[in-house]
Amino acid sequence: MQISVVITCYNARATLGDALTSVLAQTRPPYEIIVVDDGSTDDSATIVNQVAPQAILISQTNQGVSAARNAGLRAVTGDLIAFLDDDDCWHPSKLERQLAVLDRYPHVDLLATTWSRTDPVPTGNETLRWVSYRDLTLMNQFQTSTVLMRRELAANTSGFDPRLDAVEDWAYWISCAKLGTVAVLEDQLVLYRDSTDGVSKNLHRFWHRMQIMLEQTDACDRLEHSDRSMITAWHTQRMLVASALDKDFTLLAPILWHATHIAPRAHVKAFSALTVPFLRQRLNRRAS
Repeated sequence: MQISVVITCYNARATLGDALTSVLAQTRPPYEIIVVDDGSTDDSATIVNQVAPQAILISQTNQGVSAARNAGLRAVTGDLIAFLDDDDCWHPSKLERQLAVLDRYPHVDLLATTWSRTDPVPTGNETLRWVSYRDLTLMNQFQTSTVLMRRELAANTSGFDPRLDAVEDWAYWISCAKLGTVAVLEDQLVLYRDSTDGVSKNLHRFWHRMQIMLEQTDACDRLEHSDRSMITAWHTQRMLVASALDKDFTLLAPILWHATHIAPRAHVKAFSALTVPFLRQRLNRRAS
């Protein structure tokens, strides 16, 4: 099957060359590389032409990552679509490993992998973790640069929602899980450079975009009412923890106000079933 790679970039001169090089180094070369330059004011386009002159370069005015990814999706012609952020890199075996899994499991429509903040060292682990629609409403389960998905699935979605930049990928994976089968290959195949100034690190923006996703879109429309209330309470509780740890006390007031509009029973269920295990996991991770 033919793999199309979609890379979006914005003022990425420091990292884009490495990202492109990691694509060109794949043991299973892609069919096409599509780079969407989202209004860069640096020499990102020049880097594309120098490192990967065979790439299809799409230039547009700055519209945000969702619009850029959607432009890339409209341009793909391959059977499979792989996403790569401009500051991440792939292990050379990433596409080959994922393609082999999709060959073995033809019912899988979207396959992600795990990732590392240092150069990934794959173990050859072939374990798959199945991810349900409900799993994804609880939390984003994977990172964009790990994803390989079938083009047919992408064609049946409405794309990334520009209103949701900060949680746009999370919302998109939820929509994919409604329509197809999602799994994660439990092996590190991506170097994820977690930028401290990334959009998702802005807690105010993340909180407000998440509220739009939960309340103004159909992301959670398949949940039972009681389950949806509990999950909404869970997201409120974890954001309270995040804002407290970040000492962002200006965010505490709107979160607490929102919490008062959720049924107390939902808060109790969310705290015992979701928040306590989440906090234990985080404490154990810090202690190890």
